[in-house]
Amino acid sequence: MKNNLLVSVIIPCYNVKDYINGCIESVLNQSYNSIEIICVDNNSTDETLSILKLLKSKFNIKVFKCLEKGANNARNLGVEKSKGQWIQFLDADDIILPNKIECQVDEILKNNNLDLIFSPFMKRSIDNIKSNISCDEVVELGLFNTKLGITSSNLFKSSTIKSSGMWDVNQESSQEYELMFRFYKNKAIFKYSNHNMTIVQTRKSGQISTLNLKENWERYVDLRIEMINFFKEKSIYLSQQNKILINQILFDLLRILIKFNRLKAVNIYNEYLPYFSPKKSTSSGNVYIFIFRIFGFS
Repeated sequence: MKNNLLVSVIIPCYNVKDYINGCIESVLNQSYNSIEIICVDNNSTDETLSILKLLKSKFNIKVFKCLEKGANNARNLGVEKSKGQWIQFLDADDIILPNKIECQVDEILKNNNLDLIFSPFMKRSIDNIKSNISCDEVVELGLFNTKLGITSSNLFKSSTIKSSGMWDVNQESSQEYELMFRFYKNKAIFKYSNHNMTIVQTRKSGQISTLNLKENWERYVDLRIEMINFFKEKSIYLSQQNKILINQILFDLLRILIKFNRLKAVNIYNEYLPYFSPKKSTSSGNVYIFIFRIFGFS
């Protein structure tokens, strides 16, 4: 049964000449054999496409060009060209450890009704500093707090991607969480796999996604407000403790957003957190809490 389950590995590529060899090598070294590798060049201006053509001549790799800019356009083209029942999206500067796909396929075989496998991952900085990024097994909290894995650490069911409308090509940040939220709204079944087998590498420049921090934070908060509204509209059960945690997360997000868009942050606070009393957190210390109680949020 395992060998009959084809997994398509889709790698969008944009100016990744220094990373793509290691990325593809990590896929070729997978213990799971039923894999097809699809690389989509997204208008690279360096030697990326030449490297892909060389790799194609050596290994059984499919290479396509996507003229529409943006990682989501490249991912969607990869989905259209894929044949696998499940899809491993892999950013070209990331790598996966040898048992990654096999461990997640094992989860699928235990329950064939799954739509998405989410897993923790390791982040490696430019200075080679490693940190483990955990998941929250409560899907609602994981979605809201960006604790539901990342693009390269998760495994997506191909038919669910298509029925959910594919990747949003206009979404320039928070891309995988926007997609996973649509999965959630369509009652997809999520499964946590605790195997940490993905290394997400930070690079100085060249990512396909936008570098506009103001727009990124506005999109990030807008998506979380959409989640809150959906939870309320559909009467999604959240324990009182989890509701308080979501409010604290939103509060801390607004403290960041206010640096970029003061009016938007204050309006959201007044609508969603008018009586909320924040607690000490990683971004709100005791001194801030004391001043907040005197002067309020704005």
